[in-house]
Amino acid sequence: MAEEKNYDKFIIRKTVDDYWRAEEKVQLVLVGLSNQLPVTTLCKLNNVSSSLFYEWREKFLARGKEGLMSNGGRSRREEELEKKIRVLERCIGHLTLEKELLKKISSDDEI
Repeated sequence: MAEEKNYDKFIIRKTVDDYWRAEEKVQLVLVGLSNQLPVTTLCKLNNVSSSLFYEWREKFLARGKEGLMSNGGRSRREEELEKKIRVLERCIGHLTLEKELLKKISSDDEI
């Protein structure tokens, strides 16, 4: 009689939700990387397409758990601060240009 495999330990999510948390994605990717069973089987057990698994795997390999977070691992506060930095950098650029133009105008007036 063929040995029956117990696949329960490979099922990451017991419920079907629309949203996979980063921890669940990491767990799924790590099981897939362990080669304990074929990726296609792992994906079928967890109702995930193989292409989505490979996308998660690539993100995980490139950036770890943060790569699997919906916002790329950045908090909302970090995103707001990065936006403010971009605005301030543009302001600095405009002020620097304005300063240089005023210097040029004032030096031309002295000649």
